[in-house]
Amino acid sequence: MSLTSLDTNIVLRLILSDIPAQSAKAAEYIATSSCYITDVVVAESVYVLERVYKFDRDYITALMTILFKLETVAYSEDVVKMAFTFYKNFRALSFADCYSLAEARTSKNDLITFDRKLIKKGGATAKEPQK
Repeated sequence: MSLTSLDTNIVLRLILSDIPAQSAKAAEYIATSSCYITDVVVAESVYVLERVYKFDRDYITALMTILFKLETVAYSEDVVKMAFTFYKNFRALSFADCYSLAEARTSKNDLITFDRKLIKKGGATAKEPQK
């Protein structure tokens, strides 16, 4: 099965329904096509919803969760779900930090950082370089 990758503006039009003609086209396309949303598009969508639209984390998470439940939409489920769990629970961290932490945990890697908040929330996964 071949997937079509979606750009951030398609994702935003679908979940916001703010430009009727584009929103309708996005909805129709996604309803009838096998689609993939890259991790970069997820992160960029969260950033736009947070910074431009000023939505809170709970609302952003709810919007994105509805999108991820669509049968025609595929994404990096394990990492993205964990990233959104961190995003809701670790309010001091950005989505990018939450994603980095989730990706490291999912891959069983250490996340090396100087970010004190990330180290505090990251448990054994996030740590300062020791060399």
